[in-house]
Amino acid sequence: MLAFVAWGAGVKPLHSRQGALNAQLANTLRTRAALWTTALCYSPVAEQSRAQIRQGFSPLDFQHDGTKLVHWKPSQNGGELTLDADWAQIPDVFSRLALRDVNVAAFDMTPQGARLRLNIQLERHHAE
Repeated sequence: MLAFVAWGAGVKPLHSRQGALNAQLANTLRTRAALWTTALCYSPVAEQSRAQIRQGFSPLDFQHDGTKLVHWKPSQNGGELTLDADWAQIPDVFSRLALRDVNVAAFDMTPQGARLRLNIQLERHHAE
């Protein structure tokens, strides 16, 4: 009789509480899986690139901290941009060009004192 009372007072409530917690865990795992599926469909980089509008090109935009415009020779299909730049600024130059209405057809770098001379052949961007 004492064992029956102990089971009724202690074990049965714990067993029912465990069942409720297991049901809550299963519900939480289903919700988490659904949220991950939704999150994987969203790509901030893709959204940013879709929303990003190409800016017009101006060689003066590249007269920036660490870069100096040396020469700009426009042509019918683009032009030649020559910059003196610190090594650390080279990736920034290409990042800024990617936002402009031009494509990089070719480029070369040569040492120019403590800096680099960057010659870039640009072509106008043609919308597809």
